[in-house]
Amino acid sequence: MTGHSVPVRTLTWGNALVFLVVFGLITAFPRALQYFELKTVDSRFQIRDALGMNPEYSNALVHINLDNYSKQASGISFWPKTHYADLIQRISEGNAEAIACDVMFVEWADRTGNEELTDSVVNAGSVISPFLLDFSHAASPTAPPESLALDLNPSVEPGTVPPASGVLVAPLADIAEQSAGVGFVNIIPDDDGVVRRVRLVAELDGVLIPSFFLQALSAYLDYDIENIVPVDGSKLILKDFPVGAKGSSRDINVPLDGQGNLVVNLAGPLNPENYPQSYSAWDLLQADGQPDFSGKLVFLSDTSAQHGESGDFSPVPLERLFPRSYVFSNAASSLLHSEFIRPTGNLFAAVAAVLLSVLLVLVCWKASTLIFSLTALGVIVLYAASVLGLFLFGGWLLPALPVLITLIAVYLFSSVYRVTVMERYEGVLAGSLESYLSPVLMDRIRDDPDLLKLGGSRKRISVFFSDIVNFTAFTDQADPQEVQDVLERYFEETTAIIFEADGIVDKYMGDGILAFFENST
Repeated sequence: MTGHSVPVRTLTWGNALVFLVVFGLITAFPRALQYFELKTVDSRFQIRDALGMNPEYSNALVHINLDNYSKQASGISFWPKTHYADLIQRISEGNAEAIACDVMFVEWADRTGNEELTDSVVNAGSVISPFLLDFSHAASPTAPPESLALDLNPSVEPGTVPPASGVLVAPLADIAEQSAGVGFVNIIPDDDGVVRRVRLVAELDGVLIPSFFLQALSAYLDYDIENIVPVDGSKLILKDFPVGAKGSSRDINVPLDGQGNLVVNLAGPLNPENYPQSYSAWDLLQADGQPDFSGKLVFLSDTSAQHGESGDFSPVPLERLFPRSYVFSNAASSLLHSEFIRPTGNLFAAVAAVLLSVLLVLVCWKASTLIFSLTALGVIVLYAASVLGLFLFGGWLLPALPVLITLIAVYLFSSVYRVTVMERYEGVLAGSLESYLSPVLMDRIRDDPDLLKLGGSRKRISVFFSDIVNFTAFTDQADPQEVQDVLERYFEETTAIIFEADGIVDKYMGDGILAFFENST
């Protein structure tokens, strides 16, 4: 071993084992880190929001909210169906392109207002109604209600999209039949209860089922869902999707999370600045003039605290309680603007971890301890900064903890191995040279082993030679033990004098010592 380097074979194989164990455990048991990894995702959204770098919310989207104010001002906690009928009529009269009614009217004993509500849906001709799919596969599959007309949807190859086993809850048959379309409103939170992603499509009995917001967007754009092409869990193509100026279209590649979900690209917390076209349902009903919703996709939903108890609010990365209707509209806005969060899978994490680990091993092998430590710190900080920077400026969702933990493990092993090897090397070096070099020179060599490199340098020196007078005659008369004692005392005292003057013992020659000293001038 020369210079600062350490044996590369053991270093390489040891780090390879560490990498396989650490990264293998992370890959085999992803749930162990999932909670903390998800929190790093939330922190990226929060930093982006704090920096004012959220994506722009589409001005084509409008929200009509049955909020707390609407219920307090009307004095009615549970609005009758006739009020919803009036709302749909008012929105329709405002020339809305499509109405995404995120309120499910189901069959129950009180049928009051059913006729008025159905008439408003018929007259509007652009209402999208919600229903719930069963993704649990716990119960025996049941045929979906005929009123949903799901058999008219395009077929899809099983395995390319998340499968459903049946319809869990469906709207009133009359409303479903008269709606311009239906879509599922299932939102499945992550394991920590936070909503970060939504499903675009599902498969039921070999048929493609669009989500509620995708069906609403298709109605708004007059887009044929036959052009939806699922590729796999990581990609979906919207062929000939309308973009920009009216009449222009192109294929949109929608990045998914590997399980068929779209990571929602939130425009920010719920406030008038981020969602300016949000209006109270009561104000709409009480308005004297006719509102203008021309060219708009209107989401109608109940965002009151009372309705939130039924599960229509969820935590999101930016807020503890966020209306699910706004989750849908944020997803729709992403599709309209083609601004997506782009998840990277386990393959990227593995490649990044391997390449950066190899870099650390090479630096550990060739560089000093200080350079290695600074490089390791720089690599870790640079990767963490890249994770944030690529999210802020490109929407890329890179894995953070799997790569960082692997790099830290490689650094720790390399550091421990390096210290162990260097201590052993210094011990051997000290044992070999302490009889020839003064303590001062030994310290210099420990600090800079390159002083021992081959080749040397030209210097002006003073040479010293010393031996014992008549030593040969003495050895002829003395016994061996006495000779040894004399030599040991002579070498010890002479060497001490040489070392005091920072001399270097070149060799021991019988009873003689050859040393040299660097000249100061």
